[in-house]
This record gives sequence, structure tokens and C-alpha cells, in this order.
Amino acid sequence: MQIIFQKEDFLFTIFPELSESDNEKIISTLSEYYTYNDIKPTVKIEDNLVIVDIDTPKIISQEYDYKKVVSLCEKGNYSEAKPILKKLIKDNPTNSEYHRIMGQILSDEGDQEEAINCLIDALRWDSKNNWALQLMGNIFAKFKNDIPTALKYYDQAVLANPNNHTSIYNIGALLFQQGNIVEAKKYLWESLKINNSYPNTHHVLALIAEKENDLHSAFFNAIQAIKFNKNYDVLYTDFVKNYELM
Repeated sequence: MQIIFQKEDFLFTIFPELSESDNEKIISTLSEYYTYNDIKPTVKIEDNLVIVDIDTPKIISQEYDYKKVVSLCEKGNYSEAKPILKKLIKDNPTNSEYHRIMGQILSDEGDQEEAINCLIDALRWDSKNNWALQLMGNIFAKFKNDIPTALKYYDQAVLANPNNHTSIYNIGALLFQQGNIVEAKKYLWESLKINNSYPNTHHVLALIAEKENDLHSAFFNAIQAIKFNKNYDVLYTDFVKNYELM
């Protein structure tokens, strides 16, 4: 297994104890972190790349337990999911998605600090784990009120998957919350280019149009948000209530 990092700011975000100028520290820290049982990785730095090679042992397929965890989480049954997931992580800590799911569970349960720790582990094993990046952005935006850090993770999510409309939407929505309407609209329109049926994007565009007193656009985007919302959730009911008389 090989993990490759750019030797740049994001590496030092998920490994804050490192510094750009100390290659020996980078190598020793990553070597220690990625040691699995008695198997030590090979860490080397080439140009601007930090390369971690891990000779991981063959691990018995965990597909059944993984699918069971996902099914339990979808039902909100975290109390049953967590023990299975903890065992999966113990048996195979190299799987980024196991850490990501644990982070999601802990965040939903309100333990944002431990959720962040799990998501950091997820990103240390796969720095392009899109859902882990988005969830980190959400936690820092919603629970920490730390917009610069949230944007850092959202930006990484967009870099990891430039065609993921939700990552781009998240940046637009965050900029809107900050009052940066001009930049927010750029991201929101870009999100719509990728997926025109995402209700949340239409929702924020409707709010922006309303602020700009463009009632025609506000009504159109509100209708789109209602049309594409298949869950009939709070977003749906609020929009029906607010725009039914327009």
C-alpha cells in the first residue's frame, strides 16, 4: 500500500506536529504513525512528495461486517454499529472509510472533538477521502464557527473531486452565510452546472435572489428546490410555506 502526500500546507494540517523544514521529523513521525503491528513503513521524500510505502499483511475480508455497519447507520442504530466498527478498525486500521464512518457517528451523537480525531485518522490514510473532507468542513463551520478552517477542508474536497457538486455547494453556502454574495453565487452556479437537481443549491440561490429583490428568480429557484426535494423535509415545508403566496 502506498500513500502519497504533497509536502505542503494540508499535510501539516492533518499532522500539525510537523514542520515543512524538518524532513527527519516528517519521516520519523509518519513512520511511527503508519507502523502496523510489527510492520514498519518506508517513508521517503522526493522533490515535493512525501511517499509512505506500507507492506500490509493480507486481511480477511471484512465486507460482510462493513455492509452491516452501513445498514445499521442508515437506520440510526449507532449503538449496534459502533462495536462492530471498532473491531473493524482494530483489525484493519489502514481503511480510511472505517475511520470516516466512526467520525460521522460521533458527530451525529454530538461528540465533535472525537469526531474530528477520527476524521483526521481517515484523512491520514486517504487524504482524498471526499466525505471525510466534507464532514470536517461541516463540523468546523457549524459547530466550531471556524470558517477559514472549514474552507480549507472544503477546498481540499473540491481538489479531490472537482465534479462533486455537494463540495462546491458547501463552499457557496458558507460564503453566503458570511455575506459574500458575489463569490457565493459563483460556486453555487458551478454546482448547478454539475447537478441541476440538487435542492439545496436552488434553496440558497432563492435566498440570495430574495436578498437582491429579484423576486422572479427567488420564486423560480424556490420552486426548483421544492420540485427536487424528494424527502419532504424541513427545507421542503419551509419553502412551501414561504413562497405559496408569491
